[in-house]
Amino acid sequence: MIIGQSTITDQERETRLEAIAQSAASNRLEGLESSAEAKEIFARFAAGELTLEEMGLEIESLNERKFGPLSLPRD
Repeated sequence: MIIGQSTITDQERETRLEAIAQSAASNRLEGLESSAEAKEIFARFAAGELTLEEMGLEIESLNERKFGPLSLPRD
């Protein structure tokens, strides 16, 4: 489902790529690595195919497919 932007400026693309790279570096410091599927979603965001909100929804959907729904304890 692509609802977001179809084109972004070169500057916005660079900003998005930098944010993705910083996030990946932070994850690596914690011993984590994004899956190939997640990297594809990040690439779609960087290309302007997804908004930030849409990317988040795509990642949540991917996580649910891979790991099942997240159940949080209630107080």
